[in-house]
Amino acid sequence: MKAQAKPQVDSSLILSSQVAQALAVIGDRWALLIIRDVYLGVRHFEDLRKRIGAARGTLASRLKSLVKRGILYKEPYQDSPVRYDYRLTEKGLDLYPMVVMIWAWDHHWGKHVDLPRSLFHKTCGSEMVPIYRCQFCKEKVRPQDIRFSPGDDFDKAKKVSPRFQRRSKSKREKEGDFGKNDVSAVDCMGDRWTSLVLAAGFFGLKRFDDIASAIGIATNILADRLSLLVQGGVLDRVPYRDRPVRHEYRLSQKGRDLYSQTIALHDWANRWLIAPGKEPLLLQHLPCGKPFQGEAVCSECEQVLYPKDVRYSEN
Repeated sequence: MKAQAKPQVDSSLILSSQVAQALAVIGDRWALLIIRDVYLGVRHFEDLRKRIGAARGTLASRLKSLVKRGILYKEPYQDSPVRYDYRLTEKGLDLYPMVVMIWAWDHHWGKHVDLPRSLFHKTCGSEMVPIYRCQFCKEKVRPQDIRFSPGDDFDKAKKVSPRFQRRSKSKREKEGDFGKNDVSAVDCMGDRWTSLVLAAGFFGLKRFDDIASAIGIATNILADRLSLLVQGGVLDRVPYRDRPVRHEYRLSQKGRDLYSQTIALHDWANRWLIAPGKEPLLLQHLPCGKPFQGEAVCSECEQVLYPKDVRYSEN
C-alpha cells in the first residue's frame, strides 16, 4: 500500500483548543448526564441520582462543581430541612445547541436510552430533528468544510493537560455484550481522553503514534480508547501496511456525525470562556469563506432552537 504523508499537527493545537478548554469545565460523563437531565426537568438530588445512577458522593461533587463554574444554580424548594432544586444559569442554558445535537446523534446512531423519543418545535408545530449549520450561509456543518488555524494569541493560550481518569465501563461492556448501538455521545464526550482521541481524528490524524504524540496520551490508555471507538463503530480500523501489518483509525460516518456537537461546544467556549480576540483556534467555513459561527435550527422551519420553544415526547 502506498505510504501516506505524515500529518503535522502541533499538540498544543488540540490541547489548547476551545473544545479542550470547555471539556475541562464540563467534560465529565456525570456532569454531562446532569446537564442533560436538568434540561429534561429533573432538578431534585434524589431524582437525578436515580436517573443517572451515580453514587451520592459523586453526584454531590459534580453538582457542586457545576454550581461553582456557573452552569447551575441552587434554588430552595423546601425549608425544613432545606432542600434545593438545581437549575440552569444563562451560561448553562447556552449549552442547549450541544445538548440537542447530542440527542440527534443518539437518536440516529444509538438506542437513545433515557432520552425523549421525539422533539417538537412549538414555533412551527412540527416534529423535528435539530441541525447545526453556519449562521452566514446556512449550510449544514461538515468536518471537511472547516479549515482551522492558530489564533494570534495561540502561544499564550492555556494548554489543557488532561489528568488520567479510569474510564467507567458501562454495564454492557462489563458483561461483554457491547455492540455498535451501545456507545452513546456521552461515552465519546464524557471522557477527556476519548474526546481528545476524537479531536485528533477531526484534525486528520489516523495512526496510533501520530495520535499519541499529538495529545500526549500513554499507549495503554490510547489502546483502550481506540478499542472502545472501534467497537462502537465510531472509528474504522483499516490496514495501511502489510509487513508488518499496521492499521489506521479512520472516522466512520458515525464518527463524523459527532462533529456537530463538538463544534457547538467550540462555539459555546468562544462565548463564555475565551476573551474576544484571544481565540486559540480559528475556524473558517470554506463554503462561504467566513469565520465559522454555528446555530442549531429546526429541520422543518429552519428557525433557531431555544429551550422554551421545544417540547419532547416519550411516546
